[in-house]
Amino acid sequence: MWQYALWGIGGAAANCGVVFLEVSKRVKGWPWRKDNRGPGGGVYATWLLVHCGIAGLAASALATSHLVVTPVIAFGTGAAAPIVVKKLAAYAESRLPGTSANDDRDQSGDNGRH
Repeated sequence: MWQYALWGIGGAAANCGVVFLEVSKRVKGWPWRKDNRGPGGGVYATWLLVHCGIAGLAASALATSHLVVTPVIAFGTGAAAPIVVKKLAAYAESRLPGTSANDDRDQSGDNGRH
């Protein structure tokens, strides 16, 4: 089962590589450099580790439940896992109380108009 986690990490690394190439073209240089308005190398390294960690955990969890049965599926799971987790987190955040645009209204019922 741990092999599938490694394949998932490989999938996430491939996804990060594609994102890196897209950003490099857009900024015409190394995207992490501060002179390219980048955040610095530490932030990029952390981003890569977090994405690969999420992918490894997702592929491992799916392999444990016998949903991942080949390395190709584990690789695809790893490539998609950071994107899926980001979408799920955005959905969960939107369901929290106080995050809706309607909750910004004045409590008097006049929708903020004075």
